[in-house]
Amino acid sequence: MKKYTIISVIFIVIIALFTYINTNATTTFNMFGVNITLLNALWSAGFLLVFYLISVVYFGIEKFKNFRFDRNIKKDKINILKNIESKLLYKDNMIDIKELKEIEEFIEMVNGDKIVFKENENFPVISDLVKLQNNQEVDLKKYKLDKNNPWVLKNMQIKIENGDLKVAKEALNTPLKDKAIQLLSQKADVKEILANDYPISKETILNNLNSNKLSELIKKSNLSNKEYIEIAQILYKDAKIPEELLELFKEKQVVYIYLLIEYEKIDEAFELVKEYDIKLFEYYLLLRENGVKVDIKEFINAKL
Repeated sequence: MKKYTIISVIFIVIIALFTYINTNATTTFNMFGVNITLLNALWSAGFLLVFYLISVVYFGIEKFKNFRFDRNIKKDKINILKNIESKLLYKDNMIDIKELKEIEEFIEMVNGDKIVFKENENFPVISDLVKLQNNQEVDLKKYKLDKNNPWVLKNMQIKIENGDLKVAKEALNTPLKDKAIQLLSQKADVKEILANDYPISKETILNNLNSNKLSELIKKSNLSNKEYIEIAQILYKDAKIPEELLELFKEKQVVYIYLLIEYEKIDEAFELVKEYDIKLFEYYLLLRENGVKVDIKEFINAKL
């Protein structure tokens, strides 16, 4: 303010001198009913002096406001640290914050050793994280996160769980590999499943019952006898031609014998039971020989 005053006085004097040198005229103003006649140089100096005084008052007010703001900021810094401590300790004695309101809104999300995200228009990133916690997909590109960032992986997981095959392929080199393969093995095209040696589950086969690659899927799969029989029962219900259905499971002995019995090829089934010593069907066939009627489906479901 001292420098401003000195510069202002010099400027006023220069303007007054410049006016006096160029014109020695006077001007009369009627002020509050009184006619006042002064040199133009003095009028110029007077108006500039009034402007100076108004600017000094303005700067004084602004300086006072800045002083109060800085003082409040210093207090807020101390109080925010105290509030953080209170939130970590599950205490309710929160101190009012005057200026740093947005930071205080974030601190309110802290609860002991947890952060409970709440949607807040001042924190769009928090709103996105709330959506992720609620298993909603979010566009994270704007944050430029690393592909192995936990939030990126969480977003990918949600998309995979929602059946996004494109994201599943992108996730094959991430910690989500198992989930990605599980989805791809069930939903991807059969050629892709076979070409990439994705594990073939029961769901994989059930999703591709009408594929011309069904036999390859069954051949490359490694399911339990119970799962194979469940698949065979579905195909049997769909009136699959006996020869075609038997051919599908020719290398799966238990299922093959089961189908032979379904199609009443008892002699052939009996020969294979003896050859491979499959006790499960040996008991069933002995029951039939002794005139005990047992539905093969009920028998299998009870034993497997």
